[in-house]
Amino acid sequence: MSTAPSAPPRPGRMSTVLGLPRLGGQRLLLAAVVVDSTGSGLAVPFLLLYLTRQDRMTAATAGTLLTVAGVIALAAGPLSGPLLDRWGPGRLVQAAHVLRATAFLGYLTAGSPPMVLVMATLAALGDNLFWPANRAFLARRCRPGELIRWYGLERTLRNIGLAAGGLAAGFLAGWGLTGLRLVMAGNAASYVLATALLTPLLVTARRPPADPAPAAPGTRPTVSGPRPAAPRPDRAYVTMVAANTLLVLVCVALPVLVPLYVVQQLHQPSWVVGAVFALNTVLVTAGQTLVVRYLERREYLRTLQWAAVLWCAAAVLFGAASGLPGTAVPPLLAAAVLVFTSAELLHAPTSDAVAVRMAPEDRPGRHLGLHQLSWGVGSAIAPSVLTWALALGPWWPWVLLATGSAAATGALAAVRRAVGPVVPDRDGAGHWARPAAAAPGLRRRQASEPDDERKERTDGR
Repeated sequence: MSTAPSAPPRPGRMSTVLGLPRLGGQRLLLAAVVVDSTGSGLAVPFLLLYLTRQDRMTAATAGTLLTVAGVIALAAGPLSGPLLDRWGPGRLVQAAHVLRATAFLGYLTAGSPPMVLVMATLAALGDNLFWPANRAFLARRCRPGELIRWYGLERTLRNIGLAAGGLAAGFLAGWGLTGLRLVMAGNAASYVLATALLTPLLVTARRPPADPAPAAPGTRPTVSGPRPAAPRPDRAYVTMVAANTLLVLVCVALPVLVPLYVVQQLHQPSWVVGAVFALNTVLVTAGQTLVVRYLERREYLRTLQWAAVLWCAAAVLFGAASGLPGTAVPPLLAAAVLVFTSAELLHAPTSDAVAVRMAPEDRPGRHLGLHQLSWGVGSAIAPSVLTWALALGPWWPWVLLATGSAAATGALAAVRRAVGPVVPDRDGAGHWARPAAAAPGLRRRQASEPDDERKERTDGR
């Protein structure tokens, strides 16, 4: 930023009560988030319908093309690391928007399965490049100590934008193919507008560094040599990513597994599925910033462990519904959704904060790219894994998800033993409470700090 952030908000201010960050100077960023997510809400729910009408392909063909594109685009996770370090997060966010805008404009003229596959791959590449860059960009834009608040606020705004876009798309889809073409064009336009809104922010994307220590008399300035290679993720970071892959698999079970399970296995009417998603959406939209207020001074890895435990409990509740009479199913489903959403509220902002805080501050690309791979892999394998398990019986997918949650809890405990607690300290940076056991990247960072600055960090825990 061009100026140093002001003092933290005093207790009792509305922003503190609601768990919101200070918004001064970030209005363009907030507008870009709303515009981008509203466009996604327009197009994503109706993409399959559009492809079946515009290009006269079957739903199975269109779904297969989108799945193949998603698998191809998994390469964008590791690819985003070098690009993030070279271009910076702001420019990579813009590049991702341009890729997605190009894809949705291309859908308007794609008339064959190969062209649809190309456009779907461009869109999926843009998605997988966007998320790690967006995490890093928010980390550079936010004020010290407010990172998890920003992640919570962004998630709330994205849910609002998705809901608004979905409502508008439902209205436009009533116009037939013309309305669906307007939906695709509207999504492309949203990415272009979001790119334009971010442009003025690129020159102020990084917080100002602390005042440098005065040079000793008679010393000469250091001549910078070749830039060292970006550090590779260590074992602790890889373990954290593996645990997050399991948690992503559990997280996407709500949209992937629950509709099939409720209708086919529990024999409930389709309105119950709508009620499940409505309850989840309301809880996330209304509760995310309030939960963040509670989480912002909690230890990150421990919070992720609690999310895993809650997801394990939710899986047990969902599975138990298969043995109940029909009238008892809706109340148990409501309880399961409450527990599931509680875990979601803990996991979503905290997993991003952990990924950023455990990565090197100056060159986080490789680390955030690897973390993005956990979201890509978990989302890609969920449909096949969960439907295969459901074919074995109504209990099996929930046993699988409960086991995955328990395994993630154990893996996160191993990470915490290796690096110590990860918490935000008073300047907003990540802090490991046990430096002697910390990962190599942390030891390098601490070795480069002056003794007095290191002591200040320790005292400010």
